[in-house]
Amino acid sequence: MKTVRLFLLVLMPAFLMFSLGGCNHRPKVLIEGGRVPRFNLMGQGKIQVITVSGPDLERQALRERVGQPQLMKPYWEIVPNGDYDLRNLEKRGPLVYGQVPEGFKQNYPADGAAPQELYESGLFTFQLRIADGNALGVRFTIHEGEALTEGS
Repeated sequence: MKTVRLFLLVLMPAFLMFSLGGCNHRPKVLIEGGRVPRFNLMGQGKIQVITVSGPDLERQALRERVGQPQLMKPYWEIVPNGDYDLRNLEKRGPLVYGQVPEGFKQNYPADGAAPQELYESGLFTFQLRIADGNALGVRFTIHEGEALTEGS
């Protein structure tokens, strides 16, 4: 009886904490660098698309006249050529803005053109979509040559 009570009071909660805590495979990103940021990705799941977006400066001037919020547009978008698990990209090291890793193709800009440069004080978004429904969106800016994420 004492063994059962010990199991229920101590070992069972510890087992649940470790087993459930170990199941969190939601994607995460650490953004480093400057105007050419590096995205250190963690987690698991089949990647659908990775996008870096920024202000749509061409259409923004029209919107500012009527007091509407800032428009964003994709600056760089890549997709895997087939099934590609996030863990594989994590093992390869950081994803570098504008450099298409092996196993991916660039959707935007078209024809493999270089993406628009990121600039000081611009507000940018890194987005990752995973096939199981998980997603990640992190806003960042370039300040004094360093990529800083929202809240950092």
